[in-house]
Amino acid sequence: ENAIVILSPKHRIIFLDLDNNEDKFEEYYEDFIEDLSALSDKFKYKEHIGRPREWKKKELMVFESIKDYSDIETLLNEYIIPVELKRINELLISLIIGSINNIEKIGVDTPKTLLEKVRNNIILFDGQQTRFIYQEFPKKSVSIQGLSGTGKTELLLHKLKELYTSKEDVKIFFTCHNIALANTLKKRIPEFFNFMKVEKQIEWNKKLWMDRAWGSQKDKNSGLYSYICHFYNIPFLGFSYTTDYKKIFTQALEHINKLDTYEFEYAFDYILIDERQDFPDVFFELCEKIVKEKVYIAGDIFQDIFESADKVELKVDVLLNRCYRTDPRTLMFAHAIGMGLFETKKLNWLTDEYWEASGYKLERNGRDVCLYREPIRRFEDLELENVSSMNIQKDTRIAQIIEIIKNLKIKNKTLTPNDVAIIILDDNKTIYDFVDKLGFQVLSQLGWEINRAYDSKVKIDNTLFVSNRNNVKGLEFPFVICVTEQIKDDYRYRNSLYTMLTRSFIQSYLLIQNDAEIKIQQEGLSIINEKKCIQTTEPTDKEKEKIKSTIIKVKEESNISYDDYLTYIFNDLKIDSKCRKKLKKMIIDAIEDKFNKEETIEFIEFNRKYC
Repeated sequence: ENAIVILSPKHRIIFLDLDNNEDKFEEYYEDFIEDLSALSDKFKYKEHIGRPREWKKKELMVFESIKDYSDIETLLNEYIIPVELKRINELLISLIIGSINNIEKIGVDTPKTLLEKVRNNIILFDGQQTRFIYQEFPKKSVSIQGLSGTGKTELLLHKLKELYTSKEDVKIFFTCHNIALANTLKKRIPEFFNFMKVEKQIEWNKKLWMDRAWGSQKDKNSGLYSYICHFYNIPFLGFSYTTDYKKIFTQALEHINKLDTYEFEYAFDYILIDERQDFPDVFFELCEKIVKEKVYIAGDIFQDIFESADKVELKVDVLLNRCYRTDPRTLMFAHAIGMGLFETKKLNWLTDEYWEASGYKLERNGRDVCLYREPIRRFEDLELENVSSMNIQKDTRIAQIIEIIKNLKIKNKTLTPNDVAIIILDDNKTIYDFVDKLGFQVLSQLGWEINRAYDSKVKIDNTLFVSNRNNVKGLEFPFVICVTEQIKDDYRYRNSLYTMLTRSFIQSYLLIQNDAEIKIQQEGLSIINEKKCIQTTEPTDKEKEKIKSTIIKVKEESNISYDDYLTYIFNDLKIDSKCRKKLKKMIIDAIEDKFNKEETIEFIEFNRKYC
């Protein structure tokens, strides 16, 4: 109770006696080091970082009394660690805070190339991340919210491990909306458990479920909704009846609320939810109703950059605004291009509270605003400032994409197909011909196979990930190449553009055809690189009101059910009632981006003759 340990990268681990009781303090740190040694052995760190006697010999740890120091700064300045011991020191810290690294993969030696340095970077939780894993929260629903790349999904995996190993009889459902993300997580969980040395075997669909939120009627374990319908004997509404989450979860909750108390049983002990922004509020009410213990919810504060401020929950249990994946310059550019901050007509503007929750600091000079991000400890000592994290080019040809990858291979000798993603942002049928031609050139010039992620829905090892904008959520790559003909004013498109650019953790490339658009964005990017801020003009109150009303209208249109959405289009096109059912089935089977109005109208016009 009267000793603390101070952990700070670049400093020795400091054991501090607060009570000046030498015997008890010695007992404390000896026990501490014994436990740390056991962790080092368990996670195979020992052969790389040595034994406790070597830690002491190298003075990786020091023992002091509080009476000898007047302030923390003096204490820390005295114990700055030599550069050659820095990696071992950070690995010890990672063991203590539970931020376990793959020691076999990252090693202790300092890597050479930039890609190797990023791959072999030692990951350390920050205070907020650690709080989510270990703190006991009194509420039944615990929410964590942050930017893309703040480690939300990784934290959910750590929380899952803690819950799964806490007791013998436990039922946990881990869910999300996106099928590609669900497939990725289903693969990651056993890998993560093995890595974390979890001794309990995973009992799939008995103690642990991982699948999308919907599912199918035929298989009760194919989704959370499927399981709930089976468990509580609720009529299942499939995709052919509705595409409305709000409708199916409301119906399920109403059914469960009608059950007598003696009939009611909890379906699960815990539910973990990723990508909260994909779900209506009634979904969280339902989850809280059917779990015995807790619901853990992770969401992206900026997944939808057009979410109105009153809809965004800023007062969550844990708020993460430090992005450890995407370079701050890329993140700032992605926010700026997504919301039109470099353009005269802004597509969105946030309240000061919302900007700050997203990790920005504002400096105003009249209506001229600079938005800064606080520097963070991301990839320490890698000199990424000398690397252009964001690149804009006027060229969307396949030859240019191949050229970019060839240059990446020259600069990064260990580059593999797993390190690059190509994302086509335009939604039209020509992109599939483009991908076919791209695949041929990639194979013939680079010797790589491509993974058409819009078909496979998963990452495939040792293949080049190529996708439209619908199958990339939750994924990350060292290098991302985004291709688009022009930057559209469409809100859904801009939101996708922001999301796709932030998938990289070293460099993003944006390939555009339109000259004028490139000039505006390049000027904005050069200011970000030079001044480390987004330089923009704050809209007037009148312009803000117009922005707000436009976003509300867009949201209302996108929040209608898919049935109503198609009905509006059928009415506009004067489609005969006999033809609608057949066309609806064809549309559901053929069009992946369901609310793409242009593609839907084009499809209907082409196929109405077959009714």
